[in-house]
Amino acid sequence: MLRDDELAAYRRDGFHRGARVGSVREMDRVRERIDACLAEPIVAAHPDVHRHLDNRTVYDICAHPEIVDRVASILGPDLVVWHSRVFHKRHDEPPIRWHQDGVYWSLEPLVSVSAWIAIDAAERANACVEVIPGSHLRRLPHVRTSTAGRFGHQADPDHVDASTAVAIELEPGEFFLFDTWVLHSSVANTSGRRRTALSVRYTTPDVTVAANTLSPSVSGYGVQLVRGQLRDSKNRVAPPPDPG
Repeated sequence: MLRDDELAAYRRDGFHRGARVGSVREMDRVRERIDACLAEPIVAAHPDVHRHLDNRTVYDICAHPEIVDRVASILGPDLVVWHSRVFHKRHDEPPIRWHQDGVYWSLEPLVSVSAWIAIDAAERANACVEVIPGSHLRRLPHVRTSTAGRFGHQADPDHVDASTAVAIELEPGEFFLFDTWVLHSSVANTSGRRRTALSVRYTTPDVTVAANTLSPSVSGYGVQLVRGQLRDSKNRVAPPPDPG
């Protein structure tokens, strides 16, 4: 669980870091398993998305108590995973512009906390995520642009002050949590090394997820309970994948 001072800092800044799901050595094996799973049968139209539904290694990270207990400090004791994605930032991949995730999501109400878990080392050199503390306290206009990477939209540059941006450098196995509305971005990766991470989205069972809006679509989609109870669940519930 987050200490009182850590929770206060999260409310103020919109993010929290300082914990891990495994050692650097343990993540060597996790990395091998995740790389292997991306070549296996998939549940969505893209192999990197929603693998917590069919791969036990990905699910176990999503359900790791070091993460979910901290998220519970923010959202309460009952938690479901509604989305996950393996993000690869390979050499020569372009920047991801400043954006707020809530712009892209269809949740009612829009309540969510994200965890970003480093599978590879995330450093300034290979384009780690950057965040702007306190930016979650304002909803910014977003504009369509051809240079926003996979997102298609970015926060209007006229409303972004990146002078206080913080680089979130992480060892493999470390993670950070961030608010739905915190501004974040990453520069182009020119390091010659990839930067792979698992991004996981959590909400509470009483939040409605518009599954028909998920992109890519997921056959048989359901949220997964990772902590507490399914009180007033508004969505289909998917079981954990077989431990294998």
